[in-house]
Amino acid sequence: MFNKFPIHFSFDGKQYSGEIKPLLSGAQQRKPTAFQVFLDHVYCGLIKKRGEEWETDSPKCAILVKPLRRQIEDWYE
Repeated sequence: MFNKFPIHFSFDGKQYSGEIKPLLSGAQQRKPTAFQVFLDHVYCGLIKKRGEEWETDSPKCAILVKPLRRQIEDWYE
């Protein structure tokens, strides 16, 4: 089972904090590939890894895909 984890980052002059909740579906090499994103205690959307690319289902998260990806990859290193 994957546990949620906190995130904190800066993007475009703004500070973000929240948490990432990994989803059990679609795990590869014992790592999740889909995540729910919560920023400032509000659900922001879903972010998924497809091959080497990352995408989101939410316009709210669209500009944050790269910094969110870095947060996720750093957590699983």
